[in-house]
Amino acid sequence: MKIAVPVNETFTFYHLNPFTAPKFAIYYIEGDRSHLTFSLDNVIENPCKIINDGGFDEEQVACDCDAEQCKDIHHIFEHYALLDAIGGCSYLLADHYCDNTTRALNNGGIKVFKIPPIINMIDSAVKNFILGASLASTFKHIHNVS
Repeated sequence: MKIAVPVNETFTFYHLNPFTAPKFAIYYIEGDRSHLTFSLDNVIENPCKIINDGGFDEEQVACDCDAEQCKDIHHIFEHYALLDAIGGCSYLLADHYCDNTTRALNNGGIKVFKIPPIINMIDSAVKNFILGASLASTFKHIHNVS
């Protein structure tokens, strides 16, 4: 399985809108429940930077789009540009994203996996995904105890 991780120039986890991430690290995960490994497959530049001549406005970076903007066809199409970068991946690890990101990626066969804002190291984000996805798939009932 391949997963995409948005990264900063310093190769730490990019917590803002993944559409505006400088790069994506593509990781390959293989193995079974007893022995799972992950390795960096490649790092790709974000092609969305080309669309915006290398810059994004604050609204795009923060992904603070209102309901009206989320219905704007240009805004929707911008998110499909992510598929050009991370197509072939099963998951995108992300912290802050809008419904259009989720919809565009789901239409391209990629699921978004939420990463907590306290995680900054890439290997911690990947391990969080591996543990979170594997644990979530094994539980039948989860109850909140107050």
